[in-house]
Amino acid sequence: MRSALISVLFFMLSFLVVGKREKVTIVIKNGMGERLLRVKFVAVFGIVILTFVLSGCQVVEDFREGFKEGYERAAADAEEKASAEDPVEVNMMDKEEYEVAITEKTQEFIERLAKTINDMNQAGVIDQQMKNEWYDEIDSMEQLTKEIVAMESKETYAEVDGVYEQSMEEFQVFLVHMRDALDKEDLSIIASGAGHLEMGELLWNRANSLLSLTYDRPVGDGTTTTADLKALDKNAGIDRDSVLLNVSVEGPELVGKWGRHEEDGSFQMGIILNDDGTYQGFANGESTPSVDGIWSYDYLREILTFEHEGGLRTITMDLQAFHEDTLQMMDLDTLSTFRYVKEGTEISDQTSEEES
Repeated sequence: MRSALISVLFFMLSFLVVGKREKVTIVIKNGMGERLLRVKFVAVFGIVILTFVLSGCQVVEDFREGFKEGYERAAADAEEKASAEDPVEVNMMDKEEYEVAITEKTQEFIERLAKTINDMNQAGVIDQQMKNEWYDEIDSMEQLTKEIVAMESKETYAEVDGVYEQSMEEFQVFLVHMRDALDKEDLSIIASGAGHLEMGELLWNRANSLLSLTYDRPVGDGTTTTADLKALDKNAGIDRDSVLLNVSVEGPELVGKWGRHEEDGSFQMGIILNDDGTYQGFANGESTPSVDGIWSYDYLREILTFEHEGGLRTITMDLQAFHEDTLQMMDLDTLSTFRYVKEGTEISDQTSEEES
Protein backbone atom coordinates (compact mmCIF):
# COMPACT_ATOMS: atom_id res chain seq x y z
CA MET A 1 0.00 0.00 0.00
CA ARG A 2 2.53 2.62 1.09
CA SER A 3 5.14 1.26 -1.33
CA ALA A 4 3.30 3.30 -3.97
CA LEU A 5 4.42 6.48 -2.22
CA ILE A 6 7.54 7.08 -4.30
CA SER A 7 5.63 6.60 -7.56
CA VAL A 8 3.09 9.18 -6.44
CA LEU A 9 5.86 11.60 -5.64
CA PHE A 10 7.55 11.05 -8.99
CA PHE A 11 4.48 11.68 -11.10
CA MET A 12 2.34 13.99 -9.00
CA LEU A 13 4.99 15.95 -7.07
CA SER A 14 2.93 15.26 -3.98
CA PHE A 15 3.67 14.92 -0.33
CA LEU A 16 1.81 12.80 2.17
CA VAL A 17 0.55 13.70 5.63
CA VAL A 18 -2.38 12.82 7.87
CA GLY A 19 -3.29 13.26 11.51
CA LYS A 20 -1.91 11.16 14.29
CA ARG A 21 -2.59 7.45 14.33
CA GLU A 22 -4.34 7.19 17.70
CA LYS A 23 -7.18 9.53 16.73
CA VAL A 24 -8.12 7.13 13.97
CA THR A 25 -7.89 3.95 16.00
CA ILE A 26 -10.26 5.32 18.64
CA VAL A 27 -12.97 6.04 16.10
CA ILE A 28 -12.79 2.68 14.33
CA LYS A 29 -14.16 0.05 16.66
CA ASN A 30 -16.47 -2.40 14.91
CA GLY A 31 -16.06 -5.46 12.70
CA MET A 32 -13.63 -6.71 10.12
CA GLY A 33 -14.32 -4.05 7.51
CA GLU A 34 -13.65 -1.22 9.92
CA ARG A 35 -10.57 -3.04 11.15
CA LEU A 36 -9.24 -2.66 7.63
CA LEU A 37 -9.59 1.08 7.94
CA ARG A 38 -7.47 0.96 11.05
CA VAL A 39 -4.83 -0.94 9.13
CA LYS A 40 -4.90 1.58 6.32
CA PHE A 41 -4.75 4.56 8.66
CA VAL A 42 -1.87 3.22 10.73
CA ALA A 43 0.42 5.75 9.09
CA VAL A 44 0.96 9.23 10.43
CA PHE A 45 2.10 10.58 7.08
CA GLY A 46 1.13 7.97 4.52
CA ILE A 47 -2.47 8.32 3.34
CA VAL A 48 -3.89 11.74 2.40
CA ILE A 49 -2.15 13.53 -0.49
CA LEU A 50 -1.59 17.23 0.09
CA THR A 51 0.10 18.65 -2.99
CA PHE A 52 2.82 21.25 -2.61
CA VAL A 53 2.26 24.22 -4.93
CA LEU A 54 5.21 24.41 -7.32
CA SER A 55 6.31 27.31 -9.46
CA GLY A 56 5.81 27.13 -13.23
CA CYS A 57 9.45 26.41 -13.97
CA GLN A 58 9.46 23.24 -11.89
CA VAL A 59 8.69 20.23 -14.05
CA VAL A 60 8.29 16.54 -13.40
CA GLU A 61 11.34 15.45 -15.35
CA ASP A 62 13.64 17.75 -13.41
CA PHE A 63 12.21 16.41 -10.19
CA ARG A 64 12.68 12.80 -11.21
CA GLU A 65 16.29 13.37 -12.23
CA GLY A 66 17.12 15.06 -8.94
CA PHE A 67 15.25 12.67 -6.68
CA LYS A 68 17.94 10.05 -6.14
CA GLU A 69 20.70 12.62 -5.85
CA GLY A 70 18.80 14.60 -3.23
CA TYR A 71 17.86 11.46 -1.29
CA GLU A 72 21.45 10.26 -1.06
CA ARG A 73 22.87 13.72 -0.38
CA ALA A 74 20.55 14.32 2.56
CA ALA A 75 21.46 10.97 4.13
CA ALA A 76 25.16 11.78 3.76
CA ASP A 77 24.69 15.29 5.15
CA ALA A 78 22.82 13.97 8.17
CA GLU A 79 25.50 11.38 8.87
CA GLU A 80 28.28 13.96 8.53
CA LYS A 81 26.45 16.41 10.77
CA ALA A 82 25.84 13.75 13.43
CA SER A 83 29.46 12.61 13.43
CA ALA A 84 30.68 16.20 13.82
CA GLU A 85 28.54 16.89 16.88
CA ASP A 86 29.24 15.96 20.44
CA PRO A 87 27.46 12.73 21.43
CA VAL A 88 24.34 13.17 23.54
CA GLU A 89 24.75 11.88 27.07
CA VAL A 90 22.77 8.72 27.73
CA ASN A 91 19.67 9.30 29.84
CA MET A 92 19.30 6.07 31.81
CA MET A 93 15.82 5.50 33.23
CA ASP A 94 13.90 3.01 35.29
CA LYS A 95 11.46 0.80 33.39
CA GLU A 96 8.33 2.74 34.38
CA GLU A 97 9.94 6.12 33.77
CA TYR A 98 11.12 5.01 30.34
CA GLU A 99 7.67 3.76 29.35
CA VAL A 100 6.04 7.10 30.04
CA ALA A 101 8.86 9.29 28.73
CA ILE A 102 9.44 7.49 25.43
CA THR A 103 5.70 7.43 24.73
CA GLU A 104 5.23 11.13 25.44
CA LYS A 105 8.40 12.33 23.69
CA THR A 106 7.93 10.35 20.49
CA GLN A 107 4.27 11.34 20.30
CA GLU A 108 5.25 14.98 20.76
CA PHE A 109 7.77 14.70 17.95
CA ILE A 110 5.28 13.08 15.56
CA GLU A 111 2.63 15.71 16.24
CA ARG A 112 5.07 18.58 15.78
CA LEU A 113 6.47 17.13 12.57
CA ALA A 114 2.99 16.58 11.14
CA LYS A 115 1.98 20.15 12.05
CA THR A 116 5.10 21.65 10.50
CA ILE A 117 4.69 19.73 7.26
CA ASN A 118 1.04 20.76 7.11
CA ASP A 119 1.89 24.41 7.80
CA MET A 120 4.48 24.42 5.03
CA ASN A 121 2.00 22.82 2.67
CA GLN A 122 -0.71 25.36 3.51
CA ALA A 123 1.53 28.37 3.11
CA GLY A 124 0.83 30.54 0.07
CA VAL A 125 3.60 33.12 0.20
CA ILE A 126 6.60 32.32 2.39
CA ASP A 127 8.23 35.35 3.98
CA GLN A 128 11.43 35.53 5.99
CA GLN A 129 9.64 35.44 9.32
CA MET A 130 7.93 32.16 8.40
CA LYS A 131 11.24 30.71 7.24
CA ASN A 132 12.91 31.69 10.50
CA GLU A 133 10.11 30.13 12.53
CA TRP A 134 10.38 26.91 10.54
CA TYR A 135 14.16 26.84 10.89
CA ASP A 136 13.73 27.18 14.66
CA GLU A 137 11.12 24.42 14.74
CA ILE A 138 13.29 22.07 12.66
CA ASP A 139 16.23 22.72 15.00
CA SER A 140 14.00 22.06 18.00
CA MET A 141 12.62 18.83 16.52
CA GLU A 142 16.15 17.70 15.73
CA GLN A 143 17.11 18.25 19.35
CA LEU A 144 14.05 16.30 20.44
CA THR A 145 15.12 13.31 18.31
CA LYS A 146 18.50 13.41 20.07
CA GLU A 147 16.80 13.39 23.46
CA ILE A 148 14.75 10.38 22.39
CA VAL A 149 17.83 8.53 21.13
CA ALA A 150 19.58 9.26 24.44
CA MET A 151 16.80 7.59 26.46
CA GLU A 152 17.59 4.09 27.66
CA SER A 153 15.91 1.71 30.06
CA LYS A 154 17.90 -0.05 32.73
CA GLU A 155 16.06 -3.26 31.93
CA THR A 156 13.62 -4.97 29.60
CA TYR A 157 13.51 -2.60 26.63
CA ALA A 158 16.78 -3.03 24.71
CA GLU A 159 15.01 -4.08 21.48
CA VAL A 160 12.35 -1.40 21.83
CA ASP A 161 14.97 1.26 22.40
CA GLY A 162 16.94 0.12 19.36
CA VAL A 163 13.91 0.40 17.06
CA TYR A 164 12.99 3.85 18.40
CA GLU A 165 16.58 4.91 17.73
CA GLN A 166 16.42 3.65 14.14
CA SER A 167 13.16 5.54 13.70
CA MET A 168 14.62 8.80 14.94
CA GLU A 169 17.66 8.40 12.67
CA GLU A 170 15.33 8.20 9.66
CA PHE A 171 13.42 11.26 10.83
CA GLN A 172 16.68 13.15 11.32
CA VAL A 173 17.54 12.61 7.65
CA PHE A 174 14.09 13.82 6.68
CA LEU A 175 14.64 17.00 8.70
CA VAL A 176 17.72 17.63 6.54
CA HIS A 177 15.42 17.62 3.50
CA MET A 178 13.10 20.11 5.21
CA ARG A 179 15.98 22.44 6.00
CA ASP A 180 17.36 22.08 2.47
CA ALA A 181 13.94 23.00 1.07
CA LEU A 182 13.96 26.23 3.09
CA ASP A 183 17.55 27.02 2.13
CA LYS A 184 16.68 26.75 -1.56
CA GLU A 185 13.15 28.12 -1.20
CA ASP A 186 11.79 25.09 -3.02
CA LEU A 187 9.34 23.05 -0.96
CA SER A 188 9.24 20.28 -3.56
CA ILE A 189 12.63 19.18 -2.20
CA ILE A 190 10.81 17.89 0.88
CA ALA A 191 9.18 15.19 -1.24
CA SER A 192 12.57 13.67 -2.06
CA GLY A 193 12.88 12.70 1.62
CA ALA A 194 9.64 10.73 1.64
CA GLY A 195 11.46 7.40 1.82
CA HIS A 196 13.06 8.38 5.12
CA LEU A 197 9.78 9.76 6.42
CA GLU A 198 7.98 6.54 5.55
CA MET A 199 10.66 4.33 7.10
CA GLY A 200 10.77 6.45 10.24
CA GLU A 201 7.02 6.10 10.59
CA LEU A 202 7.08 2.33 10.08
CA LEU A 203 9.85 1.87 12.63
CA TRP A 204 8.06 4.14 15.10
CA ASN A 205 4.90 2.04 14.76
CA ARG A 206 6.89 -1.16 15.31
CA ALA A 207 8.63 0.26 18.38
CA ASN A 208 5.24 1.27 19.80
CA SER A 209 3.95 -2.27 19.20
CA LEU A 210 6.98 -3.82 20.90
CA LEU A 211 6.57 -1.48 23.86
CA SER A 212 2.89 -2.39 24.09
CA LEU A 213 3.73 -6.05 24.62
CA THR A 214 4.39 -5.26 28.27
CA TYR A 215 3.18 -1.67 28.73
CA ASP A 216 -0.47 -0.68 28.44
CA ARG A 217 0.27 2.42 26.42
CA PRO A 218 -2.26 5.29 26.37
CA VAL A 219 -3.45 6.36 22.93
CA GLY A 220 -5.31 9.41 21.70
CA ASP A 221 -6.47 11.59 24.56
CA GLY A 222 -5.46 8.95 27.10
CA THR A 223 -8.94 7.58 27.74
CA THR A 224 -8.15 4.57 25.55
CA THR A 225 -5.15 2.26 25.90
CA THR A 226 -3.51 -0.38 23.76
CA ALA A 227 -5.17 -3.02 25.94
CA ASP A 228 -8.58 -1.66 24.94
CA LEU A 229 -7.66 -1.88 21.25
CA LYS A 230 -6.34 -5.41 21.66
CA ALA A 231 -9.61 -6.44 23.32
CA LEU A 232 -11.52 -5.12 20.31
CA ASP A 233 -9.19 -7.02 17.99
CA LYS A 234 -9.69 -10.25 19.94
CA ASN A 235 -13.40 -10.20 19.16
CA ALA A 236 -12.48 -10.53 15.48
CA GLY A 237 -9.83 -13.19 16.03
CA ILE A 238 -7.02 -10.67 15.63
CA ASP A 239 -3.89 -11.13 17.74
CA ARG A 240 -1.19 -8.80 16.48
CA ASP A 241 1.07 -9.56 19.41
CA SER A 242 1.29 -13.15 18.17
CA VAL A 243 2.51 -11.89 14.78
CA LEU A 244 5.04 -9.61 16.40
CA LEU A 245 6.36 -12.39 18.63
CA ASN A 246 6.20 -15.39 16.31
CA VAL A 247 7.09 -14.12 12.82
CA SER A 248 10.63 -12.91 12.14
CA VAL A 249 11.85 -10.43 9.52
CA GLU A 250 11.85 -12.71 6.47
CA GLY A 251 8.86 -14.76 7.64
CA PRO A 252 10.34 -18.29 7.41
CA GLU A 253 7.84 -19.39 10.05
CA LEU A 254 5.09 -18.98 7.45
CA VAL A 255 6.47 -21.73 5.22
CA GLY A 256 4.21 -24.78 5.09
CA LYS A 257 0.96 -26.26 3.86
CA TRP A 258 -2.06 -24.38 5.16
CA GLY A 259 -5.76 -25.14 4.90
CA ARG A 260 -8.81 -26.21 6.90
CA HIS A 261 -10.51 -29.32 8.16
CA GLU A 262 -13.80 -30.29 6.55
CA GLU A 263 -16.73 -31.66 8.55
CA ASP A 264 -15.75 -35.21 7.62
CA GLY A 265 -12.28 -34.66 9.09
CA SER A 266 -10.48 -34.40 5.76
CA PHE A 267 -7.97 -31.61 5.17
CA GLN A 268 -8.71 -29.10 2.42
CA MET A 269 -5.54 -27.40 1.21
CA GLY A 270 -5.69 -23.60 0.96
CA ILE A 271 -2.17 -22.42 0.21
CA ILE A 272 1.32 -23.85 0.15
CA LEU A 273 4.10 -21.41 1.02
CA ASN A 274 7.46 -22.76 -0.12
CA ASP A 275 10.80 -21.76 1.35
CA ASP A 276 12.07 -20.69 -2.08
CA GLY A 277 9.48 -17.89 -2.21
CA THR A 278 7.02 -19.64 -4.52
CA TYR A 279 3.48 -20.55 -3.57
CA GLN A 280 0.42 -22.47 -4.77
CA GLY A 281 -3.18 -21.57 -4.07
CA PHE A 282 -6.13 -23.97 -4.09
CA ALA A 283 -9.78 -23.28 -4.87
CA ASN A 284 -12.38 -24.70 -2.49
CA GLY A 285 -12.77 -28.42 -2.94
CA GLU A 286 -9.89 -28.74 -5.39
CA SER A 287 -6.92 -31.05 -4.84
CA THR A 288 -4.68 -29.44 -7.45
CA PRO A 289 -3.49 -25.82 -7.36
CA SER A 290 -5.55 -23.28 -9.25
CA VAL A 291 -2.92 -20.53 -9.07
CA ASP A 292 0.78 -20.21 -8.43
CA GLY A 293 3.14 -17.32 -7.98
CA ILE A 294 5.61 -15.85 -5.51
CA TRP A 295 5.06 -14.71 -1.96
CA SER A 296 6.89 -12.25 0.29
CA TYR A 297 6.51 -10.90 3.80
CA ASP A 298 6.92 -7.28 4.93
CA TYR A 299 7.59 -7.47 8.66
CA LEU A 300 7.22 -3.73 9.31
CA ARG A 301 3.74 -3.65 7.79
CA GLU A 302 2.93 -7.28 8.74
CA ILE A 303 1.77 -7.83 5.18
CA LEU A 304 1.89 -10.98 3.03
CA THR A 305 2.01 -10.28 -0.71
CA PHE A 306 1.20 -12.80 -3.45
CA GLU A 307 2.28 -11.89 -6.99
CA HIS A 308 1.39 -13.66 -10.24
CA GLU A 309 1.91 -13.61 -13.97
CA GLY A 310 -0.81 -13.61 -16.59
CA GLY A 311 -2.78 -10.61 -15.43
CA LEU A 312 -3.98 -12.02 -12.11
CA ARG A 313 -4.08 -9.31 -9.47
CA THR A 314 -1.47 -9.03 -6.76
CA ILE A 315 -3.05 -10.17 -3.49
CA THR A 316 -2.12 -8.26 -0.34
CA MET A 317 -2.93 -9.93 2.96
CA ASP A 318 -2.88 -8.34 6.40
CA LEU A 319 -1.41 -10.99 8.70
CA GLN A 320 -3.65 -10.66 11.76
CA ALA A 321 -2.65 -13.63 13.91
CA PHE A 322 0.01 -16.32 13.81
CA HIS A 323 0.84 -19.24 16.02
CA GLU A 324 2.91 -22.30 15.23
CA ASP A 325 0.05 -24.17 13.58
CA THR A 326 -2.61 -21.50 12.93
CA LEU A 327 -2.80 -18.20 11.10
CA GLN A 328 -5.38 -15.58 10.21
CA MET A 329 -5.05 -13.07 7.38
CA MET A 330 -7.34 -10.66 5.57
CA ASP A 331 -7.36 -9.68 1.90
CA LEU A 332 -7.04 -5.90 1.95
CA ASP A 333 -8.96 -5.56 -1.32
CA THR A 334 -11.91 -7.90 -0.77
CA LEU A 335 -11.96 -7.87 3.08
CA SER A 336 -12.21 -11.68 3.03
CA THR A 337 -10.70 -13.27 6.12
CA PHE A 338 -8.85 -16.59 5.98
CA ARG A 339 -8.22 -18.74 9.03
CA TYR A 340 -5.91 -21.64 8.28
CA VAL A 341 -4.31 -24.47 10.18
CA LYS A 342 -1.10 -26.21 9.17
CA GLU A 343 -1.42 -29.64 7.61
CA GLY A 344 -1.02 -32.30 10.27
CA THR A 345 -2.62 -30.20 12.99
CA GLU A 346 -5.19 -32.07 15.05
CA ILE A 347 -8.82 -31.07 14.60
CA SER A 348 -9.97 -28.68 17.31
CA ASP A 349 -12.67 -26.14 17.94
CA GLN A 350 -10.54 -23.55 16.15
CA THR A 351 -10.77 -24.99 12.66
CA SER A 352 -9.94 -22.60 9.85
CA GLU A 353 -12.55 -20.91 7.71
CA GLU A 354 -13.08 -18.12 5.22
CA GLU A 355 -15.36 -15.18 5.91
CA SER A 356 -16.64 -12.53 3.54
